[in-house]
Amino acid sequence: MQGMMQENKNELQENPVIYRSTEARHFNLAILNSLSSQIVVLDKAGNIQSANTAWTECFQKYFPRQSKENNSMDVSFTELYGSPDIFGDVREPVLAGIESVLQMDISSFSIEHPLLLNGEQHWFLMSVNPLPENHGAVISHTDITERKQIDQMKNEFIGIASHELKTPITSLKGIVHILQLSYAKQFKGEFSRLLSTMDIQLNKLNKIIGDLLVINTIPGKEIHLGVERFNFKTLIRETIQNVRNISPLHFFTIQENESVFVNADRFKMEQVITNLLTNAVKYSPQSNQVVVNSIVQNNHLIFSVQDFGLGIDQDHVTRIFERFYRVKTGLAMGGLGLGLYISHEIIKAHQGELWVNSKKGEGSKFYFSLPLAANNS
Repeated sequence: MQGMMQENKNELQENPVIYRSTEARHFNLAILNSLSSQIVVLDKAGNIQSANTAWTECFQKYFPRQSKENNSMDVSFTELYGSPDIFGDVREPVLAGIESVLQMDISSFSIEHPLLLNGEQHWFLMSVNPLPENHGAVISHTDITERKQIDQMKNEFIGIASHELKTPITSLKGIVHILQLSYAKQFKGEFSRLLSTMDIQLNKLNKIIGDLLVINTIPGKEIHLGVERFNFKTLIRETIQNVRNISPLHFFTIQENESVFVNADRFKMEQVITNLLTNAVKYSPQSNQVVVNSIVQNNHLIFSVQDFGLGIDQDHVTRIFERFYRVKTGLAMGGLGLGLYISHEIIKAHQGELWVNSKKGEGSKFYFSLPLAANNS
């Protein structure tokens, strides 16, 4: 037997092209088998060409009937995964996404989906990416069940803690206002200043709790919008004035502010604009200028806030709209990293987009777009 193996090896080595090709396949398979994610390689017709150990073991363990009925190689992925009990309700979008990548209609596809394994619900992240020169696609399955469970526990804790904190803070604010009204004339100067400082700090704490309550309702749910028709130009001017009152050292310049009407949630849009303006102030400690623009393009309102401060490194730009993500600046900055995430979700709920152009050391310019109301007269 050993002599036969040596003969085969010698034959392969006599043909360098075949030998290198075989060696490369073994090398690639060794890499795939070292990964904990379940990897499947498809040809351009959607047939399974190879799979790593993690995928094979999972499929044989949890879907023995399908693995017995079908040889896992040279069989259509759609056929193998055709049973509704594998992907359930997301089966159609999953298979459509894979087909779109194989046909090169889209550059990649990913989806988070539940999967019932031995009576227990697991969550997986599926990613589909094309092979070079339209030779097929690589499918990656990663078990994210633990992450999902941690997120759920975190959301439950946030919800309970936030509601419990609301009551004492409301009581404290009431007491502060009573003291301000009752003793404003008798106690001036330092006492009055301390009460005002206490009220400001309670407002900050209220905002943090409010942000926590908002993010606790966002994942997997639609944001409720109280839509009304209003002039966006007026909202911008009013919001800038409010921010001026708490940031008197910064100058807010309105370059353009077209008078247009939108159908939107006025309160939530004010929340977004306030967040962008206060961020511009917070992240430009050495620059006191903030430029605001509001123009119409292609039946959309394009709003922007530009600062000339710290800017954002490109490594962070793609992540700043994530929950709890904060850019490390080396300065002591307040907040939980929720403002941009909430703003992003609010704009998305309005069928708009929120994005940023930034360069470290040169400031940032945040934009959002909103569809205009049908009649803007």
